[in-house]
Amino acid sequence: MTKHYQRGDAGVAMVVVMVVMMIGFLWHGGMGHGGDRAGHLSTASETAKSPLDTLDEAYARGEIGREEYLRKREDLMRR
Repeated sequence: MTKHYQRGDAGVAMVVVMVVMMIGFLWHGGMGHGGDRAGHLSTASETAKSPLDTLDEAYARGEIGREEYLRKREDLMRR
């Protein structure tokens, strides 16, 4: 004997599939976290740095000297 599906069985199956897909999407980070294809997440501060942050990092890495750092910092603070 074959089973005759009742009206609405396909709708229930689709809801279950959609819920499983949504859970999987959220489990793997979703789109709101700014992750790259490898699954690495970036924070908002990494994506939108201020000019002062960039200058501080360059000074911390030793890319610019103290005098240049202070001069550029003063210029940025005047803006």
